[in-house]
Formats: sequence, C-alpha cells, structure tokens
Amino acid sequence: MDVELSLLKLLVEIDRSGSMTAAAERLMFTPSAVSQQVKRLEAVVGTPVLERHAHGVRLTEAGRLVAGRAAAIDTQLSALRADLDDLLDARSGHVTLGVFPSFAASLLPDVMSAFRSAHPGIDLGIRSSRLRDLHAMLLGREVDLSLAWDYPELPMVVDDVETEVIAEDATVLLVPAGWSRRGPVPLQSLEGEQWIVRASQHSITTMFRTACLKAGFEPQILIESNDYMESQAMVAAGLGLTVAPAMTTRYLREGVESIALDELSRRRILLCRLEQRAPSPASNAMRSVLVTLFEAMNSA
Repeated sequence: MDVELSLLKLLVEIDRSGSMTAAAERLMFTPSAVSQQVKRLEAVVGTPVLERHAHGVRLTEAGRLVAGRAAAIDTQLSALRADLDDLLDARSGHVTLGVFPSFAASLLPDVMSAFRSAHPGIDLGIRSSRLRDLHAMLLGREVDLSLAWDYPELPMVVDDVETEVIAEDATVLLVPAGWSRRGPVPLQSLEGEQWIVRASQHSITTMFRTACLKAGFEPQILIESNDYMESQAMVAAGLGLTVAPAMTTRYLREGVESIALDELSRRRILLCRLEQRAPSPASNAMRSVLVTLFEAMNSA
C-alpha cells in the first residue's frame, strides 16, 4: 500500500480534533481540500475511513486502524527528526581517528578527554599506527580522519587524500642533564658531537643531515635508534646527542634536557581525510577539538 504521509497526518488530525473543519484550520487547508484528501485516502485503502454524524465526524473501524498506525509513524518520524538534529549538531554519531605513535604517547589522552567532555554523545574510536598503515586505514574507510606529519622540504603526498596543516612541532636538541653549554646553540657549533638518530631513511634524519651540511659539516652518526624514547635513553647514558620533535619530549626522561634549535625545520602536523568523502558533523567536531588543543599549546 502506497499512502502519502500527508494523508495519514490529516486523518490523525481529524481524529484528534473530531472535526474536518477544525483539522482544516489547524493544517491551513480549506474544508473542500480536506474532503478531497479524505476521498483520496479512502481510494487508496479501499474502504471508508470516516462516518459523518450530526456533531461532526468519527472514524470507522478501518479509519481507527489506519489512524493508529499513522500516529505510530508520526511518532517515529518525530524521533527521526530529533536523531537527525542530534547528528547534525554533533550531539550523536561516531568518529574514528587515526593517530601516529608520538602523538598517541603524548597528546592523545588530552584529545580524548576534551572530545568526550564537549561531545559526550558521540562514539569515539582510536587507531594508532605508523603513517603507511594509517593511510591504508583512511583509504579503506577504517578511520574517518587521520593525523600525520611531514616536513616542509619533504611534503607528504598521498593520492585521493586531502591534507590540512593544523599545527607545527618544533625540532629540539636533546642533551645529557648537566651538559656544559648554556644559551642559544648554533648548529655549526655541534660539528664535533656524536649523534643518535632515527633510521637513515626517516624524514627527521634526512632533514637533520641536510641542515648539518648547510651548516658546513657532516654529522658523526654513532647510533641509529628505533624510536624517540630509545634515543632519550641513549642520551641519558651519555652516548651522544639527538634531535627530536618537541611533542616527543612532553614526558622527558630523567637525565635528559631539551634545548631549542631554531635552525632545524619544524614538523608539520597534518589532518587527513579522503578527498571524495564529505566530513560528517562528528568529524568536524573532532577537527575543532584538535585545532583548539594545538592553539592552546602554542599560546601557552
């Protein structure tokens, strides 16, 4: 049975008001238009839905059956409207965010806390992995948004992925506690030091080597480490110096100090989404939380 919703709503209003005239006024129809609509409804259901009497109209048994179902449909439609309003206003929904390890180990708890406080009705999912895997998750729609990073001289380009720079992460020099030098440290003055770096193909190592060559020296690489916390341990043991994104030093290991090194490029923090996928209200809410968090950090 193919019945227009407007016909069902009309019958419900007639039942509530007990009068076709009152229903017409409430729905801003003319009495004749209401009468025509009732005839259309009766033609669809195949039987009369109204009985006329001296004081107005009343529903037939078939009319009561139709009106009962119609009222239930109206209730469901009202609930649907409320659900859609919640979704569009970011009061409900779901968002899954992909994050890289150094972000997960430092800022992720703050992001989750801020997001849940601002949007308690949105279901939040987190996936932490290396950049290559995060890109695959984004392309496979396993995550709605993904954080990534690159350097200006080594920009990240992934087909079908739109990127937005939402923050910058300074590169700092890590030295053993009590290191003799104080104040600004020119990169050129570090020529004689031993260095702990990430693997040779890692972007921060490429950026660091290039900066050293511009400063007039080739850095003496003693150790290639697997991650930034491992590098901190080696610095604390006095094996050499290292450079790292400032984000990774939020929980600085005992025995290690951080020094600004402005000659090195800042790591760019990127927010990635599929080009052909329109952002949901929940995704936009996550973007807002991330941007606000980074702005607060930069102004602190």
